[in-house]
Amino acid sequence: MPQRILQTVTRLCQLCLLVPLLACQSLQAGDLVIEVEGVEDQANLYLALVPADQQGWQPSLRELQGTETPLRITALPPGRYAVQVFQDSNGNGQLDLSPRGIPLEPVGFSGNPALFGGKPTPGDSLFEHGTTDSVISVRLIHPRKKKERLAPVAPRAGDR
Repeated sequence: MPQRILQTVTRLCQLCLLVPLLACQSLQAGDLVIEVEGVEDQANLYLALVPADQQGWQPSLRELQGTETPLRITALPPGRYAVQVFQDSNGNGQLDLSPRGIPLEPVGFSGNPALFGGKPTPGDSLFEHGTTDSVISVRLIHPRKKKERLAPVAPRAGDR
């Protein structure tokens, strides 16, 4: 019995120490507001947040989905991060790519880097988030529409 009381008191003391630590950490963590430009329809927006020093976009620290903008990540600790956003036009929950790896759906990254050289790394898209709320803007880049091919015209009599 005395051992059970000691365990209970120990757990309560641990909780008493843990609660102020978590409260202090949340006081130093601001929200991240992501304004998304170029949204064309009511398809879901998917967001992945990664540390800027990470090599690739997986695994993400936080993921978010919704149709309303701006998107908001609450209580994000200060640090260097990168964001990828895509609009799921066909509703399958993933970013569709061509066989060559070109996005078939609208996609954008923090810092709005050019996509001529392919998908940017998190380091190419980094931003600093401090202890207060931060607002960033991500511009969705839409895939190019396929041009309609015209049917070949049969040569007319007398044409060479």
